[in-house]
Amino acid sequence: MKQVTLLGVGQIGASIGLGLKVEHGKKYRIVGYDPDQDIHQRAEKIGAVDSAIWNLDTAVRDADVVIISLPVNRAYEVMENIAPYLRDDVTVTDTCTTKRSILHWASELLPSHASFVGGHPLVKADATGRDEPSPYLFTQAPYAIIPHPRSRQSAIRDVQEICNDLGARALFMDPDEHDSFSAAVAGVPAFVAAAALNAAADSPSWHEISKFVGKDFVSMSQPMANDPAWINGMASTNRDMLIYWIDQINLKLSTIKTMLESEEDVADPEGDLADILVNAWENRLRLDLGIQPAPPTSLQAPEKMPSSGEATASMLMGGFIMKAFRGNKDKDDPTKYDRRKL
Repeated sequence: MKQVTLLGVGQIGASIGLGLKVEHGKKYRIVGYDPDQDIHQRAEKIGAVDSAIWNLDTAVRDADVVIISLPVNRAYEVMENIAPYLRDDVTVTDTCTTKRSILHWASELLPSHASFVGGHPLVKADATGRDEPSPYLFTQAPYAIIPHPRSRQSAIRDVQEICNDLGARALFMDPDEHDSFSAAVAGVPAFVAAAALNAAADSPSWHEISKFVGKDFVSMSQPMANDPAWINGMASTNRDMLIYWIDQINLKLSTIKTMLESEEDVADPEGDLADILVNAWENRLRLDLGIQPAPPTSLQAPEKMPSSGEATASMLMGGFIMKAFRGNKDKDDPTKYDRRKL
């Protein structure tokens, strides 16, 4: 039986524990540790761990795999503290939202007999930081795996095996690529949500404005339901990527602001402002259907195999959607907005 020690048993860590125990309870022994006493006790109460241990050194001493599932700005201290107690050939991985700093700290702090492999299981789109842990949180969700240059093949296999046992889909990436993508789809939404929420809440009329809050504002500000420590950790370890993507957002907002200043642009159903809104609507629908855009290349096979997302969409929505999406002009494409509505 393989011992997996979870350092951090909040939603992500506890969901990993539950996922491994529910489907593979005879394969893994799950040990849990969390610096937050309430979270620590909850993980034990819901059965996310076989054993909840209060001492960090004891928690990792016999571990075959150690998973650091704490805010990234806590990872340095944790690696430093566990380094003397790690057994030979242990695999150390994480669930943090940035990777370049983590990989550097692993080189600096972990002993040579430990092998680090970066990991980032991605929560499904309908899950939030306030949701309860679930053994199915990562089912069919991407699980980014970012090997360290010195990672043993056996350690990479350990992380890939956990990914598979959670029902997730392994996605191998390099750290720069991961951190850029993570900034775009995790970091920037959090800071945009913070800006929008604070802009409204700082208004003298917020008392009245708050009465008009509906599902759109709640959905848009949802990232701020997560622990600010996780978001602050992204900021402290991924500033350059966040700045780049915030610049892209600012360019888009500046363009929209300019268009809104023109009555002619706003009134034109075929104009640039309409294009922006329609493109966003179509891109969102493709996300909802799990349809991935084609890669930016003109060299495409005449009949390609469907992606897993396309296959799922085809089963749920019918094959005609996929034919339309691939360019069948004989049928209406349901992922295209009907501009007559404008």
